[in-house]
Amino acid sequence: MQNHLIPSEISWLSFNNCILDEAADINNAVYDRIKFLAIHSSNLDEFFRVKINKLQKKKTKKNSDLLEDVLREVNLQQNRFGKIWSYSILTELALNDILYYEYQELLPEHLTEIEYYFKSIILSYIQVVYITLSQPKTYFLNNRALYFLVKLKDSKGNYNFAYLNIPSDKLDRFKQLQSVENRHYIISIDTIIRKCLSLIFPADKIISCNAIKLNRDENYLIEDENSGDLIAKIEEKIEERKRGSATRFLYDSNMDADSFSICKKAFKLYKSEMIKGGSHHNFFDLFKFPNPVKPKLQGSSYPNLPHLPFENITSIFDVIKKQNQLLHFPYQSYYYVLQFFNQAAINKNVTEIKITLYRISSQSLIANALISAAKNGKKVTVFVEVKARFDEHNNLFWSKEMKKAGIKIIQSLPNLKVHAKAAMVTMKDKYGNKKNYGYLSTGNFNESTANIYSDFGFFTAETAYTDDLKKIFAFLKTKKKGAEPKHILAAGFNMKEKLLELIDNEIKNKKADKPASVFLKVNGLDEKDIIDKLIEADKAGVEVTLIVRGICTLLPGVKKISQNIKIYRIVDMFLEHSRIYKFANNGQEKIYLSSADMLSRNLNRRIEVAFPLYDEKHIKEINKIIELQLEDNTKRRIINSQGNNELEMEDNETPRRAQTEIYNWIAEANSTS
Repeated sequence: MQNHLIPSEISWLSFNNCILDEAADINNAVYDRIKFLAIHSSNLDEFFRVKINKLQKKKTKKNSDLLEDVLREVNLQQNRFGKIWSYSILTELALNDILYYEYQELLPEHLTEIEYYFKSIILSYIQVVYITLSQPKTYFLNNRALYFLVKLKDSKGNYNFAYLNIPSDKLDRFKQLQSVENRHYIISIDTIIRKCLSLIFPADKIISCNAIKLNRDENYLIEDENSGDLIAKIEEKIEERKRGSATRFLYDSNMDADSFSICKKAFKLYKSEMIKGGSHHNFFDLFKFPNPVKPKLQGSSYPNLPHLPFENITSIFDVIKKQNQLLHFPYQSYYYVLQFFNQAAINKNVTEIKITLYRISSQSLIANALISAAKNGKKVTVFVEVKARFDEHNNLFWSKEMKKAGIKIIQSLPNLKVHAKAAMVTMKDKYGNKKNYGYLSTGNFNESTANIYSDFGFFTAETAYTDDLKKIFAFLKTKKKGAEPKHILAAGFNMKEKLLELIDNEIKNKKADKPASVFLKVNGLDEKDIIDKLIEADKAGVEVTLIVRGICTLLPGVKKISQNIKIYRIVDMFLEHSRIYKFANNGQEKIYLSSADMLSRNLNRRIEVAFPLYDEKHIKEINKIIELQLEDNTKRRIINSQGNNELEMEDNETPRRAQTEIYNWIAEANSTS
């Protein structure tokens, strides 16, 4: 390991620890804290599905040491998670008359209620499998599913083992019970099943019942994307995920040695794959933890603000034609993006629509608008990235639905992922002249995530943008690269090379005593050439400031290497998802908004776009957002030279919170317009 780099796995865990910081912060509303626990659990689950297998498979000394470090950090975070939940959040809920049943005795009325629910609802989903190791048999645990391992003693004194499913995939994980004396009670279906085990095993004595769960490797690789049916290969890999090799077997830390041994043998596990956990797993189900006293105990709500130029208009295209429009999600409504496609679908002058789709919502309004456009006689071309991890099935479904409607579907490129978020609508005027309207974004065409991800959306009719979009869409259609885009940076064409040139330009300016700085806001940074160039810029005296939400393998503040580079993380109520590249350029600032992180995969194995801002108004808006984020002292952490996160707020300092201030700034601008 180079002494200015940190392994990506450790860096990612450092980011996930920030999520726990938010869950632990008593200044956050308790239901927001519960949400952060759910996010942490969901993140960690994906970590073991995607990132761990390569360390487990390649038995090198380096990988073994790193795996040991990773598991040690995971264990620390899991212990911290348990303490936050048990000793802080449950205590605060109890103080507000919300009681969560776990090990307590149930009230008589609740015993009757859960027994009825168990017998009438839960029991219809329960499947029991008895383990008999003396007979050859394959015992299989579904990926990410919840189970109990039950140790039994029969009438003859023999010990037996069985496992049964906890049907959290079929039923809500948490059930609100009847209130008693103005107190509210919540119970998990796990606890209900535990309380009713004697109804499943009436002839046996129940010795122990331990929660277990298996994560499987889901980071598949398609060996040859250039031959055969790529879609069929992807569908096959989706099925393979269900049977992937074990990466983490979570078991109740109270499990006895015999039960542990049975699990190891029955499920064919290595000891290194078996990780101690709590009595409950899959805490990402906390996203749906009931709140009987809504809206009490929830954080401030931030209803979407209007974008005034798009209000009270007949045609969104008339507004875009007059002036470029920059939107800030989720502070402003995503409704305008839907309006763009809905109006295009019914406008008699629209002849063609082109769009790239990476992650579509399961009930996509945009996909339905495109289907309507095709049925209304428009020529619609949709590039669907069916290799978008964990969204393959959803994207394949919408591909088929759109194809049925007559939409031309282009599905995936061999050895490349199309991660760009771009669309173009072509319209004819009354003289028959064509006019193109473009939409570029840092976030997916997904109205669900648009309410919780911070992103930018940009509408334009300027040919500087739309001519470049035509080149990108032509490449997606023909798979042949033509002329490079002139204004838009596009990974797969020129993005990495141009970024290196832009940083080089700052180095040259600094050496000539001209203003020089680099600011990057991204979700991840690990691309070697970019890191090397940033270090070179730092050594030349260029001010380098980074906001990196997730993986950041560059360590700042390392003496004589990355000495003055500043790297920050922001974790707050909205997921920081937008990417900004800003270069001082001797006082003539260059600002790009992008879909691309500074990760090797984004810059070398994807089609991405970064679009420049030329309107002075939009440049000021982005600079204001950067300013507010760098002044945040409550949710912005600085990453230190060990890769850890530190809050910088001084004792007497006024609290500053960027996301709240951005919202208020946009609201104030609306009120004074």
